[in-house]
Amino acid sequence: MGQHRILVIEDQEDLAELYFATLEGAGYAVTNAYTGEEGVAEFRANGADAVLLDMTLPEMHGTAALEEIRAVSPGVPVIVVTGETLAESRAVCDRLGVQAYLSKPPDYDALVRAIANALAHPMRDEQYMVVTVRLPVSIVARLHAIDSNLERAITKLCESKTRFEV
Repeated sequence: MGQHRILVIEDQEDLAELYFATLEGAGYAVTNAYTGEEGVAEFRANGADAVLLDMTLPEMHGTAALEEIRAVSPGVPVIVVTGETLAESRAVCDRLGVQAYLSKPPDYDALVRAIANALAHPMRDEQYMVVTVRLPVSIVARLHAIDSNLERAITKLCESKTRFEV
């Protein structure tokens, strides 16, 4: 088997270059993308064995990029490296199955270990799935009453196991 290909999606060019040098030094083939849209386009065009993803990206937030990557390949290992501390972003990452969630600035040895571990223990495609659901307006209104953020409301609904009648 050839070199594993890692896609780095990081808008800070200095960090992207540090990740590139670190991962290349560890024996990986690395491609950098500097926006969420560029990263998703690169992933759609060429794939990757693993993705290193920042959350605060121009044009497209990291969670949106993660959802699009999952729609293409539900099981690709994703490691998030971010300075963002929003609980909502962490919850989306957990729901969509990131293998590791590292804070910036990362310990580069820990980063290489996280990549190696994710590649050694990949998720099965059926573990996580992104779905699109069409809901009646009445259900959306009731979900909005639970929480104004539809994704959080659905998460709360799933956790509470409350049933809605249409």
